[in-house]
Amino acid sequence: MSFAQNLTKIVASKKAELGDREKIAKRWTEKEEQLIETAVDMFKQRCMKEAEQQKCEATISFEVITREIEDFPRRILTDSTYFVDAWGEGGSAESWFYATRGLNSTYTEGQPILFAEVLQAMLPKFVEKVKELGFHQCNHEAGTWKVHVVWNPPEDKEPEKKKKKRRSRSRSR
Repeated sequence: MSFAQNLTKIVASKKAELGDREKIAKRWTEKEEQLIETAVDMFKQRCMKEAEQQKCEATISFEVITREIEDFPRRILTDSTYFVDAWGEGGSAESWFYATRGLNSTYTEGQPILFAEVLQAMLPKFVEKVKELGFHQCNHEAGTWKVHVVWNPPEDKEPEKKKKKRRSRSRSR
């Protein structure tokens, strides 16, 4: 085999390797979309509870919501640092690694993944989905996992004539 043929073989091997990594990464991407949709649904439920309390805003922690999602990656505390302990069905450290860090990065089996890194990678996607819900304001509070939203208060349905009459009566007293 000539040197040039050997180089062609190396290129083909690397292309196949990247194709395999892309399939692995896609598993996380699909799982992540599902997890974010679930988190958005839970966020909406919390906002509805706030609205039932006659409030027009809410500050909700993405991290707290994720604790309640059954299939969300689970964390474990090791030496004062949280790492991912279990990835849930359809997820793996390898799939997360390639989806987040890129196909050209090299994953080492057993490499610990910081739980905060998983949350940090998902948070902007979560915030974008929340913004699509039509809030008056929606922002991530820097340095936290919290998302703050504001919606418009209900408009006063009382006709303008009645308001004027009520105001003139209260002035004449």
